[in-house]
Amino acid sequence: MVEQLTEQILEDEALTDGLSDEDASELVGWLIGVVEDLEAESSGRSEQYVGQLKRLGHELARVARRYGVPIEELIDLIEAAWEEPGDEHSPRPMQA
Repeated sequence: MVEQLTEQILEDEALTDGLSDEDASELVGWLIGVVEDLEAESSGRSEQYVGQLKRLGHELARVARRYGVPIEELIDLIEAAWEEPGDEHSPRPMQA
């Protein structure tokens, strides 16, 4: 199942259009890591989230292209927003 979901992300060339090789690799690697984490935690329900993750990836790429913000910084912002309230702050709340 993870392989099929990963394939959907890898086949979406629009996801990385206009990004540097480093940013494209960072974005795709992070999205695949999130899919793998979801698959491990949600017992096979991760496929319902792949479309949303791809849209998030497209938006991150758009912001990175338009404003010149490195993908890594945008990912850090997303991960900070995903922290659970009351959790101790960790340097990387969601590892991908």
